[in-house]
Amino acid sequence: MPELLNEGLPERSARSKFDFTKWADGQAWKFVRGEDYTSSTETFRYNVKRWAKAQGVEIELRPYPQVDADGNEVPLTKADAVALGVRFVVDAPAPAAAAR
Repeated sequence: MPELLNEGLPERSARSKFDFTKWADGQAWKFVRGEDYTSSTETFRYNVKRWAKAQGVEIELRPYPQVDADGNEVPLTKADAVALGVRFVVDAPAPAAAAR
């Protein structure tokens, strides 16, 4: 039988398994399922988006679909992506004033 939580729901943990700080440098990074993360690529994508939102950082994401024996991409509707390309968009510094 379920337990009644008289105090209500516990607070959500703010900790994430991933801290993307060292990759949030404006460069594009490829995270590979089974090497860099073990969840589905969709779950990993959600974690990236959640971290970026919490940091106030914009992101660009590109899935890497599986390929069949002939090298053709398998549609993402039929198979989970094998990797995720991520770029945390870093604001570029304003150009220096032209020398006069």
